[in-house]
Amino acid sequence: MRIGVRSLVASGMTLTMLALGAGAAQAQAPQLENGKTKAVYDYKTAVRERVFIPQPGIDADRNGVDDWVTADVIRPAESNSANKMPAIIDPSPYYTTLCRGNEGQCMTDFNADNVNDRWPLFYDNYFLPRGYAYVLAQMNGTGVTTNGCPMHGGPTDIAGEKSVVDWLNGRVKAYTSASLTAPEVVASWHNGSSAMIGKSYDGTLSNGVAATGVEGLKTIVPISAISAWYNYSRTGGVRHNTNYPGSSLNPQITWNGTSPTLGFGITDRRPICQPVNNDLNNDANTDTGDGDSHGDVNTFWRERDYNIPAATKIKASVFATHGLQDDNVKMDQIGMWWDTLGKAGVERKLWILRAGHEDPFDSRRAVWVDTLHRWFDHYLYGVNNGVEKEKAVTVEEEADVWKDYTSWPIDGTQNVDIFLRASDVPTAAGTLGGGANGGAADTLGYTSQSNTSETGAMNTPTGSQTNRRVFLSRTLTKDVRLSGTAMADLAASFGTTQSNIAVLIADYGTGTQVSRTNSEGVINAATKTCWGDSATGGEACTVGQPCTIANAQIENACYFDTTKPTTTATTWRVTRGIVDSSNRDSLWWLDANPVTIGQQYRYKFPTQPTEHIFKAGHQIGIVVSGNNGAAATTGNTNVAVTLDTRTSKVTLPIQGGYAAAASAGLTDAETVAPTLGAVPADIATATTDATGTTVTYTLPTATDNEDPNPVVTCDPASGSKFAVGTTTVTCVAKDANGNTSAAKTFNVVVRRDVPVNGTVGGSVGATLALSIGAPAQFGAFTPGILRTYLASSTATVTSTAGDALLTVSDPSTVGTGHLVNGTFVLPEPLQARARNAANTGTAYNNIGSSLNLLVWNGPVSNDAVTLEFSQLVKANDPLRTGTYNKALTYTLSTTTP
Repeated sequence: MRIGVRSLVASGMTLTMLALGAGAAQAQAPQLENGKTKAVYDYKTAVRERVFIPQPGIDADRNGVDDWVTADVIRPAESNSANKMPAIIDPSPYYTTLCRGNEGQCMTDFNADNVNDRWPLFYDNYFLPRGYAYVLAQMNGTGVTTNGCPMHGGPTDIAGEKSVVDWLNGRVKAYTSASLTAPEVVASWHNGSSAMIGKSYDGTLSNGVAATGVEGLKTIVPISAISAWYNYSRTGGVRHNTNYPGSSLNPQITWNGTSPTLGFGITDRRPICQPVNNDLNNDANTDTGDGDSHGDVNTFWRERDYNIPAATKIKASVFATHGLQDDNVKMDQIGMWWDTLGKAGVERKLWILRAGHEDPFDSRRAVWVDTLHRWFDHYLYGVNNGVEKEKAVTVEEEADVWKDYTSWPIDGTQNVDIFLRASDVPTAAGTLGGGANGGAADTLGYTSQSNTSETGAMNTPTGSQTNRRVFLSRTLTKDVRLSGTAMADLAASFGTTQSNIAVLIADYGTGTQVSRTNSEGVINAATKTCWGDSATGGEACTVGQPCTIANAQIENACYFDTTKPTTTATTWRVTRGIVDSSNRDSLWWLDANPVTIGQQYRYKFPTQPTEHIFKAGHQIGIVVSGNNGAAATTGNTNVAVTLDTRTSKVTLPIQGGYAAAASAGLTDAETVAPTLGAVPADIATATTDATGTTVTYTLPTATDNEDPNPVVTCDPASGSKFAVGTTTVTCVAKDANGNTSAAKTFNVVVRRDVPVNGTVGGSVGATLALSIGAPAQFGAFTPGILRTYLASSTATVTSTAGDALLTVSDPSTVGTGHLVNGTFVLPEPLQARARNAANTGTAYNNIGSSLNLLVWNGPVSNDAVTLEFSQLVKANDPLRTGTYNKALTYTLSTTTP
């Protein structure tokens, strides 16, 4: 045995690999000015082309051949395979019928050359000079097409608009006409990045295409768009309309528009698509039609809920906008979509307008154009302008007053349960409470009517309660802000097996609101301003400056300015919701279940998301009725309803939570003090500081009959410096209404210690000890048989060093690393390994001149080691009579003595 000290030097190498993937050629870097793409391309020389994209396997008009969709493209003349550019796509069914924008712009071929001359909206005029293509993607069965039928935003409609993105990225083909033998059109000028944008149906199609996860669609800008078609036509199992897809919307977008004045020879597709529409209208198609017979969610509507696929597939960033007063595409559409986007983890931005079904271009034009410009630059050209890092949410607080927030619902919003309470007079309006089981009566009755108007539901709140029940807050002493979705949770019984139950939240008090009457919150002014370039022959103008139009037959970017009409209101509908009693548990059509007459059920349903500030001096009203103008006059009417006024509630999303509500006097006065939980046990501690020491402790908890978070305070506070001796800590709980609990106390005892330094110690000598047990013996080797023989021995290791290494070596020059019998050497090498309790040894390896067996990373005493040996003898190995052996040297060494 040999014990020594040796050095071990290890070296390493770090390799960095760069993975390079094949992809489309990149765009030429855009020219920037003030951090944004600069207008350097001439609109007047732009390339205009129309392409037709086949839809394999889609035959929506049932004529036996595949459908086609049409896309009109306008792009800078300089766009080519060496100067690639992104595309802004507006997918729409409206280009030749209802047309687009505040000024009703249609596609127009003024000179009848089968190439589009009028490009609705300002996107082409503004963005083309800045290096963007603009695409009018016409939905299946609409626009300049002779194929297909619209399917109410269904899978075939979405597939058609998706194919435009696929064509731009070279995944599908397009042709100069709707024929596979026509010349092919290749988008070699495209840089691989596209956006989709549009209001209403256009934004809806953008949502649907994004939900497919299609590659190359980098961002979408849905404006007042639908995310789930069911919620456009129904709420809570209650229909808003009858046969809307087949008898209303589809016919509007399949007629031949104002042709031939547009210059298009457009086919009136209403007769062609009538059989399809008949199927949608057929109430016998309870699962695959529009389901008017039941008004619930079925397969037809589920296929048109883009939130379902988007939850796992969407990749595009989203810049959405929506109007708080939009009663066409209601706020629940953006509410659902915003939640889906958050769960999917996509980058998102939101503008909330105090308007109806409006485009922000007509509400906050200059800021909108600038923000949209930077958004497209970032996501389509990769410009590092920081737009994605700005606050995500912008809310129009009141007419033309905007504020930015980091999230929506806005920062600091908490859900607050507000209970509906009966007043002392059964025929009078009720009150609002912060806790259950309050009020003067267990129940209140009313007669539910299916034709109750919004005005009838909320006006004169202290008037007749026969067909509704109104519950009023106290007069607010401070502003109260709602942000998000209020949820109704009502307990009620009915006098028949089915009726509807509705909730409306109203603001009672004089204030200025953006008018809903005869407008969507926007009115055209007499003046116009310029937002881009004009085609050849059009007037030159400067962006943001006044302009006029001399010739309406020339594509231009001169748009009416707008104003916001306001009104002084004493009663204002803030939000509303409704549910069919049969859908109390589920909206799925097969789950609908009538109620038992007289049996109480709970009805939980949302209202429309909103942003509203109830001003000090106003009252908040919650109105329960059979309808409130939110839905069509469906459901049983003149139904006796008994409302539980002990447990029925509406959960309001209030900025600042219950504390803000209580501080403003929203609910009934409340005088019950909180209950303080157990205080900590007495605390004993010590310090050498004559002035005392810092002591921390856990605050006791508290509960309250209304306030979910009563404030607990203790004096002295946790983290204070406590003097030497005994200090009594006094704790109390206080609710948001100012009620204070009885005090509870505990003691903190601080002992002063005076330490005197002294020493005691010992020393350890350097020790590196290794003992080896009995020699290892393999036993007899059997000639002619393939076999591995095993043997073992033991060792004991003691080391006071910082590390230690056990090795074994064969110092012999005869058959080094092999067993020998005189001059005879076993052909196969001798192998060894070592194990201890930590099992940190090596696998079997050839001993050779030296083999590392075991490592210790610190001191060790009497560590038991098992030394294991392996010897392979092959069937043809020659064996000599006698004993094979070898003297080995074990070394215990260290590099840190």
